[in-house]
Amino acid sequence: MSIIESKLQSLLDGEINLTQTHVMQGSTSHTYIRNLLANRRRTDSSFPWLLDGDFLTGSYARGTKLHPLDDIDVMIVLDGAGLVPTGIEDTHYVEGNTDGIHSPIHNHINQDNTLDSHAVLHAFHKTLNQSHPESKIKKDGQSVNVQLKSSNLGIDIVPCFHIIPFEIGQQDFYYIPMGNNNPSWLKTNPKIDQNISKNLHDRHNKKLKSVIKLVKYWNRIKNNERLRSYHLETIAWYVFHNHPSAIATISDGVRYFFSHANDYLVGQLYEATGFGGMVDSYLSSDDRQLSINAVDSAKKALQPQALLPSLNAQAGYWQSVFGDKF
Repeated sequence: MSIIESKLQSLLDGEINLTQTHVMQGSTSHTYIRNLLANRRRTDSSFPWLLDGDFLTGSYARGTKLHPLDDIDVMIVLDGAGLVPTGIEDTHYVEGNTDGIHSPIHNHINQDNTLDSHAVLHAFHKTLNQSHPESKIKKDGQSVNVQLKSSNLGIDIVPCFHIIPFEIGQQDFYYIPMGNNNPSWLKTNPKIDQNISKNLHDRHNKKLKSVIKLVKYWNRIKNNERLRSYHLETIAWYVFHNHPSAIATISDGVRYFFSHANDYLVGQLYEATGFGGMVDSYLSSDDRQLSINAVDSAKKALQPQALLPSLNAQAGYWQSVFGDKF
């Protein structure tokens, strides 16, 4: 292993990767809440019925979460008995019919016969407030966030419906709340994200997740976190999907990312899953340009170092990208 490769691995181990203690603490916390919600029906007849199949999502589930572990995303699958999904372009609703009317989720159907996703979030918010009176509970966009007082760890609970199309060959997907008090639903499938991440990681000699975490760390210390985690990860998926072969080392992957990232940053970028539209809709024009400039700076810093015989000079270039802890 080269000196640069060794230093990158030390940076990962010392500053970036989650420890086994973090992972165990996170597992205990999210498992407790998942079990609590799964059994809530026994003590609260008004709480929505749930199906088996809840699952972790987000960067924690994909293995690209940075230290410190501050949040974990959990998808909770709702029982959709007596409900019908309807979608017009990017606007999606869940409508009620005469079947399954005894399901408590039907209490959240509006006068126009559509299920109010915001009201469903409120039901989860109410339950989690009761079960965690000492923790901070808030509706946060498409989820209900439980900020555990004991560990300062946030668990984001996302209620969802699993939609399986009738037509053979069509991709299944999930409806999650649209957020921002909007009663409609958003079409997504985070399991596709996980498959994309795993397949590319395997293809690139199981180095890619380390590359992505290093890039997220760079974004934290050198780009003022202007780019959201999922946006950065999506850029990486596009970059390495189009890599002509496979990266041999973490350092090769980092250089390749900074050499090609701006191809996917200069304009709007669709989600790699094919669901959900643009991943960069949050990004202001100023933050986009500043991020492009920061990527260019990293690209220029890492290109000439390969020609330098001095290890100290090489390390200096890498340190300009990853900071004093490199």
